[in-house]
Amino acid sequence: MGVAAATASLALALTGCGSSPQAGKVGTEEDPVTIRFAWWGNDSRAKTTLEVIKDFEAANPTIKVQGENTEFSSYWDKMATQIAGGTTPDVFAMSGSYPSEYASRGVLLDLDTVKDQLDTSKFAEGTVDLGKIDGKQYTITAGVNAMSMVLDPTVFEAAGVPLPDDETWTWDDYVDIAAEITAKSPAGTFGTTPMSNDSFVAVWARQNGEELYTEDGRKMGISEDTLAKWFELNKKLMDTGGAPSASQTVEDGSAQPEMTLMGQGKQAMKISWSNQMTSYSGAPLMMVKLPGESKIPGTWLRSSMEYAISAKSPQSKEAALFINYLVNNMDAASKIKSDRGMPANTELKAGITPLLKETQQKEAAYLDRIAEMKIDPPKPFPAGSSATMEVLNRYNTDVLFGKVSPRDAAKGVINEVNSNLG
Repeated sequence: MGVAAATASLALALTGCGSSPQAGKVGTEEDPVTIRFAWWGNDSRAKTTLEVIKDFEAANPTIKVQGENTEFSSYWDKMATQIAGGTTPDVFAMSGSYPSEYASRGVLLDLDTVKDQLDTSKFAEGTVDLGKIDGKQYTITAGVNAMSMVLDPTVFEAAGVPLPDDETWTWDDYVDIAAEITAKSPAGTFGTTPMSNDSFVAVWARQNGEELYTEDGRKMGISEDTLAKWFELNKKLMDTGGAPSASQTVEDGSAQPEMTLMGQGKQAMKISWSNQMTSYSGAPLMMVKLPGESKIPGTWLRSSMEYAISAKSPQSKEAALFINYLVNNMDAASKIKSDRGMPANTELKAGITPLLKETQQKEAAYLDRIAEMKIDPPKPFPAGSSATMEVLNRYNTDVLFGKVSPRDAAKGVINEVNSNLG
């Protein structure tokens, strides 16, 4: 089932969902209550999470936590199925537009009802509000990240190309640097690859004085001209040789991080979420701001993952205590580190920084730079927008293969996404 199909299934599954938590039993050490916790991720994340669960259970012997890990590609389909079947986990991970989708249909608990169990007093400025939708607190951030440009200095050095100055560089500079690196590198090594992530397009829109969606979330806010320029940028990267062919770009976009061109040391620059840098390579990568940020900044700190509680959970207080442990306990943070993004709790962030690998410390420093810019985040992506990334990817692929012009692609995206939002 694809993203669009999953969204449709979700809409059907959520019809008639209630929003009042049921009263649950009070657990004892002899007869503890059990809550279910669902998240997505690889085996490494699952192993770490299960260790944290054991620690929580040891500290809270009246509560047992049943962990449920799923690969991201099938996570949302599984959630839709569970909601339809009345088996929604008590606590579950969220991201992107899904909090808005779920909140609009009564699946998520208003966390103000369990505020006595959730302490956000040590969260960095603005990070609590990342979980608010229409004024209500529906999620708590598991960690923050931001869009970034990951660089491989080794590729730059081998090509004899200086590293960019991220306080001054522009998107034209990015295109020129990418082409120069490809031209001066061995065959198969490239300057960059195009990015077709909806959050990146949101940054692009903000750099152009626009927003990806309108204030009411009923249609796209980005103009046809601005979106067409983004498609033109991606095509220019390929046409000038800075990026690989359309077919190789598509293949690279579906590869695991370590198998991408960046992961194999064959790419100089990659637009990426900050917390993904460590996944690409063991090489000494670095992270800088996106082009254009010095003129009109568009990057913001966002939740890389969020925690929510089912509105129908009979153990909402215990679920909240578990989330509180995940986001406020130093032992948990020392195991999770930056896997879900940098902790929003400033004391935890300071505490784990010495434990981080060099690349993770670079990520922390980068996020500090973004935080210092004090850029307000956009409103949460609206209900109906979970398929936007798939729409952008599809049209971007058609542009790269020459099947559609950038202008027609922009028109097509806006029409299709507006239909989804309507």
